[in-house]
Amino acid sequence: MKQKVIHKKNEKKMKAWELRIEDSGEISLVWAETAGKAKAQFDREGVGLRSWFTHDLSEGIYSFIDVSATRLPKLDDLESADPKKVIRILVKEYGWESDEINVENINELDELLS
Repeated sequence: MKQKVIHKKNEKKMKAWELRIEDSGEISLVWAETAGKAKAQFDREGVGLRSWFTHDLSEGIYSFIDVSATRLPKLDDLESADPKKVIRILVKEYGWESDEINVENINELDELLS
């Protein structure tokens, strides 16, 4: 069953973005209205799924222009959703994986995260 999200007048839809540091293999997930606003979140700390980066701009290793932002439309407006739902979509629809979670064991997600 598809869930329809209803927006109030003048309320902006939060778009999902994959942030990637060029040539490092590091990625992160953020929600923002635009790619520029998504990239501006790169230097934020400790915000759940958004903090998968191990480096930040303050270390001087990377700059704003080293970060690319790619849309993940299947995750739009899901910033308040159950993280397990978001992880399932990331793995199944966008090919994200880690040492612990991948497409082969995604159905065991509850056990993996407990």
